[in-house]
Amino acid sequence: MFTVTAFLSCSKSNDIPGSNDPCAGKSISINGTAVPTSSPSLTDGSITVTATGSTGFTYSLNGGAYQSSGAFANLAPGNYSINAKDGAGCVKSASFIVTATTCPSITVTATVTNTTGTSSNGSISASASGSTGFTYSLNGGAFQASGNFANLATGSYTVTAKDGNGCTGSGTFIINAAGCATITVTSSVTPASGPAATNGSISVTATGGTTPYVYAINGAAGQAGSVFNNLAQGNYTVVVTDANGCSGSAVATIGVNCPAITVSGTSTGSDKCTNNTGTITVSASGSAGYSYNLNGGSFQSNNIFNGLATGNFTIGTKDQNGCTASVSVNVPIATAGTKFSAVKAILSANCALSGCHSGSNPQNGINFGDDCTIVTQSARIKARAVDGNPSFMPPSSQLSAADKQKITDWINAGGQHSNN
Repeated sequence: MFTVTAFLSCSKSNDIPGSNDPCAGKSISINGTAVPTSSPSLTDGSITVTATGSTGFTYSLNGGAYQSSGAFANLAPGNYSINAKDGAGCVKSASFIVTATTCPSITVTATVTNTTGTSSNGSISASASGSTGFTYSLNGGAFQASGNFANLATGSYTVTAKDGNGCTGSGTFIINAAGCATITVTSSVTPASGPAATNGSISVTATGGTTPYVYAINGAAGQAGSVFNNLAQGNYTVVVTDANGCSGSAVATIGVNCPAITVSGTSTGSDKCTNNTGTITVSASGSAGYSYNLNGGSFQSNNIFNGLATGNFTIGTKDQNGCTASVSVNVPIATAGTKFSAVKAILSANCALSGCHSGSNPQNGINFGDDCTIVTQSARIKARAVDGNPSFMPPSSQLSAADKQKITDWINAGGQHSNN
């Protein structure tokens, strides 16, 4: 009869592949913020990130050249992938979304001077509100700093105002001939039930001139009725023309009347060592026809987001009419699973001992006091402690059949930190 005294934790052999992996046991994380562009047409967005869990990081955007800074500027709206590489060449990736700031609602108003006689001496003096840094264009012409346009003949004119970020608004104005009566146009509006809804309406009232009136909006063909239905949110120029061909106009704005949407999210943790295994399940109430998005990305009908790393996420909800609400949800690190904990206890009792696989200078660089080292060395653990003939753990005797089964059960469940 003889006793074999050999065990995994103090073996000098490197016969198991991966034992010299410089990335083993590292838990690199990337955290950062994305700044939206000033408008959908601009490329002034940015992403700034920092990496932790190692040293000597450089950063790459969408597979480009690595740089020492984690700041990336002059970005258009879209999805971006950032790699962080440490001094040993270990790489971690993370995804970020640069969104576009929605353009403001820009309203254009104007003072109109009619022509006299047969001269083309009418004028429009326009101004805009809702933003800043405006320039103005008449009937699609070049933009200019002033909203004043002179030497105009009778007719209909569209003035477009563009703000400093390229967002625009417009209004249509009528220059009448001399002798026309002043026609005053007013309106009342019914809001749309959401940004995507088309159930708003405008009811127009006109005074002055000679009846009957003809009513038109946004340059479309005129109609006898003074009510316009099935309208989306936005600015509408209403033109009223009397029996003598004299016209008046006004701008009517249809807003939205969204319901109060309540959104909440529940999360499951992301595995401490594998990461990107967290989930968020979203629920919403207060409206109907929901879709959901993550961190400003595309909306989807599924209310579950999988494959998430640890961290905070912004969950958006949009109803059938485009009304939105959002909430911040945290994905934590998942707690250690019962199967993993059982294996860690076995290693702590038999292998993560002083002078062996523990401390600042463990055998073969493998520290079984570190949870993620246990995960990365799962194949080695099974090969040495379970499959060896005889097995190599613990130093004084083989593991019990029950302990071997615990290791096998953990491996079969996935060999991860969160396996139960």
